[in-house]
Amino acid sequence: MRVHKRALTGRVVAMLLPSIMLASPVWANNSLTKINQQQLDRLADTLDVKYRLLSNMPEQCPGSTAEFCYHAQIELTSPFTVNVDGWKILYSQVYPSSETKSQQLTLRHFNGDLNHIAPNQAFNGFKAGESQVIEMWVGSSLLNEGELMPNYILTADGLAPKVIKSTQSYIEADTGLEIKPYAAVSDSESVMKSHPEDQYGQHTSAALFEKYTIDNYPVDSVKHAIVPTPNAIEVFERSASLNLKKGLNVHLVGLEYGEVAAALSRLAELGAKQSHDGVKVIVKVSGTSEGIAGSYQLDTRKGKVFIEAQDSEGAFYGLQSLASLLSLDTMQVPAVKVVDEPRYEYRGLHLDVARNFRSKEFVLRLMGKMAAYKLNKLHFHLADDEGWRIEIPGLPELTELSSHRCIDLDDKDCLQPQLGSALNAGRDGYYSLSDYQEILNFAKQHHIEVIPSLDMPGHSRAAVKAMEKRFYTLSKQGEHAAAKQFLVSDPKDVTEYRSIQHYNDNTLNVCMESTYAFVDKVISEVANQHKKAGSPLNIYHIGADETAGAWVESPACKQFIADKSNDVHEVEELTGYFIERVSRMIAAKGIEVAGWNDGLSETRQDKMPNKVASYVWATLPQNAHKVVSAHARRGWDIILATPDVTYLDFPYELDPKESGYKWGSRRTNSQTIFEFMPDNLPANAEFKKDTIGRNYVADDRTQVDENGKFVHQPLPEGFRVTGIQGHLWSEVIRKDHLAEYMLFPRLLALAEKAWHRASWEVPYNYAGEKYDHTTNFLTAQKRALRDRQWHDFIHAVGHKELEKFDKLGVFYRIPNVVSKVIDNKLHASTIIPGLPIQYRVGNGSWLEYSAPVDLKAGKNIELRALSPDRRRPGRIELADIENQTNL
Repeated sequence: MRVHKRALTGRVVAMLLPSIMLASPVWANNSLTKINQQQLDRLADTLDVKYRLLSNMPEQCPGSTAEFCYHAQIELTSPFTVNVDGWKILYSQVYPSSETKSQQLTLRHFNGDLNHIAPNQAFNGFKAGESQVIEMWVGSSLLNEGELMPNYILTADGLAPKVIKSTQSYIEADTGLEIKPYAAVSDSESVMKSHPEDQYGQHTSAALFEKYTIDNYPVDSVKHAIVPTPNAIEVFERSASLNLKKGLNVHLVGLEYGEVAAALSRLAELGAKQSHDGVKVIVKVSGTSEGIAGSYQLDTRKGKVFIEAQDSEGAFYGLQSLASLLSLDTMQVPAVKVVDEPRYEYRGLHLDVARNFRSKEFVLRLMGKMAAYKLNKLHFHLADDEGWRIEIPGLPELTELSSHRCIDLDDKDCLQPQLGSALNAGRDGYYSLSDYQEILNFAKQHHIEVIPSLDMPGHSRAAVKAMEKRFYTLSKQGEHAAAKQFLVSDPKDVTEYRSIQHYNDNTLNVCMESTYAFVDKVISEVANQHKKAGSPLNIYHIGADETAGAWVESPACKQFIADKSNDVHEVEELTGYFIERVSRMIAAKGIEVAGWNDGLSETRQDKMPNKVASYVWATLPQNAHKVVSAHARRGWDIILATPDVTYLDFPYELDPKESGYKWGSRRTNSQTIFEFMPDNLPANAEFKKDTIGRNYVADDRTQVDENGKFVHQPLPEGFRVTGIQGHLWSEVIRKDHLAEYMLFPRLLALAEKAWHRASWEVPYNYAGEKYDHTTNFLTAQKRALRDRQWHDFIHAVGHKELEKFDKLGVFYRIPNVVSKVIDNKLHASTIIPGLPIQYRVGNGSWLEYSAPVDLKAGKNIELRALSPDRRRPGRIELADIENQTNL
């Protein structure tokens, strides 16, 4: 693995200022002098920057017609007087401002999430202790600090740029969490409420206390728990438990040691090492033609462990279930008989390493944890606008240029510093050929299939800029044919467009033959790497989503459309044409094509291969069930990627200190995932809400338009989705350990949904049905059973799995403590039971919470939870005492 650590140097400014001055001219004030290097350095070190949220429901939202709007301001305060101009501040903001207001400053959008602040002609300098303020209105809501990117850059023409110190985030020593001193986002309902119908008030600490508290649970039953829940388990209370302190004496029948070595290694890490004196463990593979891949039986009676599996994968999972049964405090395994099989063939996790890079070591560790909970697909997102992360032989520019970012806007030696990446140690890099081989080999050992994805034709800025560099470099050398061989952009294209992420230059030109040469080259090289590792590339994900407005003025596309032999008559048809052509290219290599549903929807079914996998990322209130049905009726495999359930970069809770995007869900925790019914998407409308907490209707009945044409039909009789995957997009995740925080422990709930079909779930009605919060197909009896099984699951997590995470060094999220005042006492709890809780009154010492705390007039109470090993605290919460009415 190679990681570029590019220093901030003066040369990068040469292209920075001219390119943005065109959009924001600065008139010199006669009383000001042009900033020099010493002044710039001092100002960057001392300027205090605050990004302050004023309201998520301003009375007006000038310049925007969006449903949501927030009003904020950036405050710049210098501790000393400095009368200089000629400076700019470059910073990242997820959504551009629709309108700004300031007496002395201007704010302009540049590209992607990059914006810049500059003095206007009325600017009269920084006065000591006085704030220069610029207000903005943005067509979105701002509900947590996660969207507020760090590392604002102070620049000036001809000077070395420098990151403003007050905008640098840091890692808090005791919690390990990221702290953003520049972020000022209040948690008051008056600020956080984002819509007249917003149900934010339902998620107060007192309300969550009522929801999360579990009384009188028989904790002793946790010793029988396996995560994810097996298909069937029989407990033999009168039979003796097995003690694994002396280790395991393993005997394999019908399989090789390497096929289960990774599972045995995990058991050893948990304390159950292989030993001739250990408990006898027989692992036997004796599959049948009717057997289900990955199925197994596990029996821990009669003083030994016996696992009989359909295949080596099932044997591997049987050993993982043995590890799940193990209680670390006693090293005992109860006497049980388990009969188990997977719910879905595809049980995956999407990992975005393009926006912010993840180290090879992180990827390997992650796959180990995925396999422990029986997830078997790694959807590996290796390229996007902000980075290209895999070495491609013959195209060195992809990694030389596009694997790293720096403070440079010309994209000649690096990519622009999007996503607050001016300081990017650990956030950039790529996987060398040897790195990728190691990842593929490790995946094979853990029964995981790696599904690479290099997004195209949109989300491709990293590829575009790398191939432009190749074009210009070779052209200067006179190698014109080679220069054009893999060019993916039309130099004469003057189309003005803005992608979903606000780029104006991130789309492959689909009308150029050289683009298809590039795509073929990349996919062929990736396929060769899989073949070399002995893990053939069976499925490739092309992306194919979010292409917006490109190519309209491209001469190459105008010529292409004019050629009637191309079967493309309008510019709007070009995306579909590209996907169809690339899909056939991939299929010709013997590889199944996969893509996001929105791009695939633009294709003609007769132009697509027979075997296609559609990853459906519509949300439940946005009629995900209709998208699934439409693509199922094309005969395609369906992978559920519904963001409001599966996107693990969304916040755990509605809390301004939680990180994550929130466009699909404002809170996604283990319980919201556990309650999901993936086999019956529309039935989730009985209890799920939209992003602001409103009920919605999911009508799955047959529907026709005024001409009698079907606009929706239920799923074909007997159809079932192929699987489900979680997603970790990385725009706001800057550290490996914070990626673990976003994944765990809620990935265990996703694994539960992928592996186990719960008896309380509402069966799908192939005749069609209409669901909303008033229907009652999820009966009271089913809800009660669901809640009991949730209690079983989350107690197993809290009392067993987190202890294993501690032992293995997993940086999981320790939940916030929720509390409620009852009879003038403060009661506290967490969503995960069994964790130690501490409190302190005023500025006193931390005390153990073992019973409700008496309230004292005028004294605040702070609360926090600890990890089971007590080595790490979670975030401190101030108990909301004043707003609870029974005081």
